This record gives sequence, C-alpha cells and structure tokens, in this order.
Amino acid sequence: MDIAKKRASRLTDAEIAELMAPLRECAARLRTGVASELQRDTLYTALQIAECIEASGTVRGLREHIGTALQASQAIRGRAMATGTWRPTALYFYELDAIREALDLHVYQLEQLSAGELQDMVTKLMARIASAGDRVVYIFEKDLGLLAV
Repeated sequence: MDIAKKRASRLTDAEIAELMAPLRECAARLRTGVASELQRDTLYTALQIAECIEASGTVRGLREHIGTALQASQAIRGRAMATGTWRPTALYFYELDAIREALDLHVYQLEQLSAGELQDMVTKLMARIASAGDRVVYIFEKDLGLLAV
C-alpha cells in the first residue's frame, strides 16, 4: 500500500530540488565552458524527459521551449565534438537562455507529476533509446564529476 501511495503522490519540493540540483550544475558547467561530455549528455537526457512529459499530455504547451533547448544542446555537442573528441566550447546567448528556460519549465512539469508518472516516462524514454540502438547508461551524481569542484 505504501508503494502505491508513493507512486501516486506528487513529488515534494525536496525531491524536485534533489532531481534538479545536478542538472543545474551541469548547465552551470556548460555556461562556464568546462562541462564534460557526460554532463552535457545528462542535461540532454533531462530535456528528453521534459519532451516525454510534454508528449504525454500531463503538462502541455511547452514543446517549443523544450525543442529549442534540445536543438541548442545538439548544437553544443556538434561544436564540442568537431575534432572527434570532446572539447568544452563556448555557448551562444540563445543557447544559454534556451537551456535555462527549459530547466525552469521542467521544474514546473515535475511539480505536476506523481512519482509513478515520472518513473513511467523515464522507463519509456529508456526503451525508446534502447530500441533505436543507443546505449542506456545508469549514472550517479558522483559519476558526473560534480562533487569534486
């Protein structure tokens, strides 16, 4: 019964803050030009989760904002990988703005979801990534290199 209650209950402010802290740190690293490829990929994955939430219909009307941030993240990756290996790159203002705004909107999305809905969307995204032939990698915050600053 407790598991069912947890899945059905909305995320608390503390849970949302815990989910968003590493994402905001990854964005800060991108902004300052010192982000690793894993940090950029983590942020990109969060944007894909935001896109899944939008597509689910639970929270609607954010598609353009999220899409712009996804495009910015892809452009950043393209510049950073221009030599074939990851090299942090400077960001354009519109990229910074799109990512910041998408993260703020993602907080709003998370406030509207239950824990079970979020888990279901993450599971669907992982299945979609795997079915496209890409890898799904499980990481912890310590693996992002955010704690050793």
